[in-house]
Amino acid sequence: MSPSYSGTQNKTKTSLSHFIFGDRKVINIVLILIAIDLFFIIVHGFKFVFKEDFKALFGPWVYDQFKINRDWSFPEIFNYLKFLLITYLLCRTFAVIRQPVYMAWAFVYMVALLDDSLQGHEIFGDYFSNMIGSITLFGIELDKEEGFRTQDVGELIAFATYGAVFAMVLAFGFLRSQALHRRIGLGFAILLGVLGFFGVVVDMLDRLIVSGTLRKLVVTVEDGGEMLAVSLTVALALIVYRRYGTKASRSNPAP
Repeated sequence: MSPSYSGTQNKTKTSLSHFIFGDRKVINIVLILIAIDLFFIIVHGFKFVFKEDFKALFGPWVYDQFKINRDWSFPEIFNYLKFLLITYLLCRTFAVIRQPVYMAWAFVYMVALLDDSLQGHEIFGDYFSNMIGSITLFGIELDKEEGFRTQDVGELIAFATYGAVFAMVLAFGFLRSQALHRRIGLGFAILLGVLGFFGVVVDMLDRLIVSGTLRKLVVTVEDGGEMLAVSLTVALALIVYRRYGTKASRSNPAP
C-alpha cells in the first residue's frame, strides 16, 4: 500500500471517528436548539397544569401560541425554520461536492416542511374521510368522529405515498453517491425514522386514548419528540455542511 493512499485512509478514518463530536461549534449550536425545544415543551406542560392562571396572566392568544401541537404556533414555527435550515444546508453541500444523496435528502426535508406547515396529510385525511364516510377495517367499524377515524386512514395513505416517493428519490441519490456519503446518508435515515416514529406511530396512538390527561401527555411526547428529532437532524446537516460544503471544502475536497 502506498504511503499516500495509507494517509488518505487514516484521514478518512479520523474524520469518521470524530464526525459527530469533533466540531464544538456544532455541539454548542445543537445544545441551544435542544434548550429552546425543552423550553417550549416545559411551557406547554405548564399551561395544562395551570391553564386558567396562564390564560389570566398572558391572555388566550399567548396561551394558544405556546401549544406545541398547534399549527403555526411559536414552537411549530421554530420547527419550520429548522426544516428550512436543514434543506438549505444540504443543498449548499450538494452544490460543492455534487453527491446526489444530499440533494435527495434536501428534497425529503423540503416536502416534510411543506406538509407540516400546510397540513398536507391532514387535508388529504379530511378529504378521504368526507369521501368515504364510515368504513369497516379488520372487523372494526371506523367513523369520522371518535377513536381511530377514517381521517386517520387517509393520513396513513398520505404518509405511505410520501414514503414511496421518498424511497425512489433516496434510492437514486444513494446509488449515485460515494460510499462515505452513503454512510452519512444513513444517519439522516435513522433520524427520519425517529421523526416518523413520533409523528406517525405516537400520533396514531393518541387517537386510541380516551383519558384526557393521558392523551395530553402522549401529545406532548409526540410533538416534543418531533422537535428534538429535527434539532438532531439540524446538527447532522450542519456537521456535513461544515465538513464538505464550505469554501474551504472547495480547495480541500472530501475523500
